[in-house]
Amino acid sequence: MNRFSITASILCTLVLSGCFEHKETPHRPVTADSITAALEIKDSVERIILTEKEIGNLPAELATMPKLSILLLRGSQVGEVSALASIATLRTLDISATGQSALPSAVTAISGLQRLYCSDNGMSVLAADIGKLTQLEYLNLDRNQLKELPDEIGACTSMRWLRLNNNELNALPSGVNAMRQMQRVYLRDNKFSSVPDALKELPLLEDIDLGNNQIEEFPDWLAKLPKLRQLNLDHCKVAKLPDDLSTLSALRILSMARCPLPSEEKERIIRALPEAHISF
Repeated sequence: MNRFSITASILCTLVLSGCFEHKETPHRPVTADSITAALEIKDSVERIILTEKEIGNLPAELATMPKLSILLLRGSQVGEVSALASIATLRTLDISATGQSALPSAVTAISGLQRLYCSDNGMSVLAADIGKLTQLEYLNLDRNQLKELPDEIGACTSMRWLRLNNNELNALPSGVNAMRQMQRVYLRDNKFSSVPDALKELPLLEDIDLGNNQIEEFPDWLAKLPKLRQLNLDHCKVAKLPDDLSTLSALRILSMARCPLPSEEKERIIRALPEAHISF
């Protein structure tokens, strides 16, 4: 038997014995791009994409779709949204840029919601009812006008990714301490003068963006977050990092562009963090 035959025989044996993991084709959700189309397949539709359309009031028939888990309304003209409260199967909702000046109570009534996109709506207040979304893992409130968050947001204990870029925040409520599953927090372009203490008790934090704030001090506790891999302090006023940087062993990306760091401090940071990609 020649070498090719032996190799082919071995490969065949491995495949038949299950040594190579079978990879299934990724699931493609049954999708509709209009309410009318969704109603025609209401028993099987899983995702409805209604971006940048004139929708009017959301119909109550949405609640009759037993598999509907994703509803995307970004940039659409939407009227009454009370029908959302009855869609028990909904897991992902995008109401970004739909003119929602406040978070609708119908949204906070969706107890199983996991991903909520609510950017570009001009919101100045976030309702305390946000705390009802205890299964929420991802929340995007970028580019609103929020000056503060309710302490009740801490009840969202499943949260892993929180986006609050481009708002008017200068503090985070103490309730954030309870969001122990948090991994990513984006606070770019706000009005923070210090790194929020509310992040101190979040041991799984991996990625923090505080760029374009008025932060002057890098607190010692920030260097002790055990999972921190990426930190952005671009355009902040930080001129020095803690003396002991050995606890930042997990850090892989540090961005401090336009920070007023002396050249000797930059050199010290580079020596102390040889495994990190650092930009000044």
